[in-house]
Amino acid sequence: MKQIISDVKTDGDVALKKYTKKFDKVEIQNILVSNKDIKKAYGQVDNKTILALKQTAKNIQLFQKAQLKKRKRTMVKTENGISVWQEWRPIKTIGLYIPGGKAAYPSTVLMTAIPAKIAGCLRIVMVSPPDLSGKINPNILVAADIAGINEIYSVGGAQAIAALAYGTKTIPKVSKIFGPGNRFVASAKVLVSQDVAIDMPAGPSEIFIIADESANPAFIAADLLADGEHAEDSACVLVTTSQEIAEKTIAEIKTQLKTLSTADRIRASLKNYGLIAISKNMDEAIKFANNYAPEHLEIMTKDNLSVVAQINNVGSIFLGDWTSKSSGDYATGANHVLPTGGMAKMYAPLGVEAFGRWIEVQKCTKSGLKAIQTSIGVLSDAEGLPAHKVSTEIRFTSFK
Repeated sequence: MKQIISDVKTDGDVALKKYTKKFDKVEIQNILVSNKDIKKAYGQVDNKTILALKQTAKNIQLFQKAQLKKRKRTMVKTENGISVWQEWRPIKTIGLYIPGGKAAYPSTVLMTAIPAKIAGCLRIVMVSPPDLSGKINPNILVAADIAGINEIYSVGGAQAIAALAYGTKTIPKVSKIFGPGNRFVASAKVLVSQDVAIDMPAGPSEIFIIADESANPAFIAADLLADGEHAEDSACVLVTTSQEIAEKTIAEIKTQLKTLSTADRIRASLKNYGLIAISKNMDEAIKFANNYAPEHLEIMTKDNLSVVAQINNVGSIFLGDWTSKSSGDYATGANHVLPTGGMAKMYAPLGVEAFGRWIEVQKCTKSGLKAIQTSIGVLSDAEGLPAHKVSTEIRFTSFK
C-alpha cells in the first residue's frame, strides 16, 4: 500500500496506468472521462434507472439542504459591544471516490456529490475504477451528470486515493477526499490523511440488528443478506432477545440465499464476519451495539424509540419493520457514506458540513474591549504572555 502511494506521488500518471493494468487488468489511455462518454452513458442506461436516480437525488437534496438551514448564522452578544458569530466557507477543491469493483454504485455518486454541490465546493473531482473495457460504468456517469459533476477520472484503488492526495499531471491535488471503498481504499485514505483531509475511514460494510420477539425473521434475514452481498468482508450481526427469532432467521437465510445470484459472496461474508447472538435482555443488546458502534443499526422491537434513546455510537439507524436496509442505502434521503470499524464512536455520517467549515468572526467596540480588559490582563499574566496584555492596554493609553 505504501509503495503504491509512493509511486503515484513520484511518477503520477505513469504509476496510475501501471497499477490500473496490474489490479484492474486494463490499459487505460485517457484517464479523464470525456463529455462525449458521459452523454453516451445515457443511451446505455434504461429510463427506469434514470428516474430512480432522479428521485433519489431529489430526496438527498431535501435532506442535505436542511442541514445548512438549521445552522443559520447566529450572532451572539457576549458583552455590551462584543459580537461573535460564524460564517460558512466551502472547501474549494474536493475529491470523490466512487467504488466500482464487484458492483457499481451510482447511489454513492449522489450521496457524495449532492452535499458537495449544496455546500458550494467550486471544484469537485470524481474518480472511479474502470471495467475491463477501460470505461466507467454508465450508471455511475449518468448519476454524476444528474448531480452536476463533469470532472471524472477513470482510475480506482489505492492509486486513485494517492492521486487525489498528491496530484498528477492529469488529476489535481484536492484538499479533502470523500467516499467509501474496500479495505485497500480505506487504508490508503488513512495513510494519506497526514497530508490531506479525509471524510472518515469508511471501509467494509456493516449491519447490526437488534430484535425482540415481535420482529419478523424474514425481514431480518433479508437485510442481513443485503449487507452481506457488498463483499466477502461485510459484517452481518443480529442480536436478539428471542431464541425463536434467532432460529427462524437462520432458516430464512438458508431459504432466501437460494434465490440470490450473489449467494456465494454472501456465504463468504456470513462465514467470515457473520454473527447471530441471543442476549439476556434488551439492555445487554444495546450495550453490545454501543460497544460495536455499527455503520448501520436496525431496530426491530416493540418500543423502537426507547431503544434509539439509548444508542450513542452508530452511523445510521433504521427503525421498524418497514425501514429496510436498502431504503437508506438508496432513496430515503439519508446518506449511506458512514463510519465503519467502530469509527462511529467519533465520526458522523457524511453531510453538507463535511464539505466546508464554519469560521469564527468577532467584533469589539471600544466599550466592549474595555469590558474584558481586566480578564485579558489577568489571563495573560497567568500564562506569562505579556505582549497579549499590552495589545489590549495600548488601545486605552495615550502616547505623546
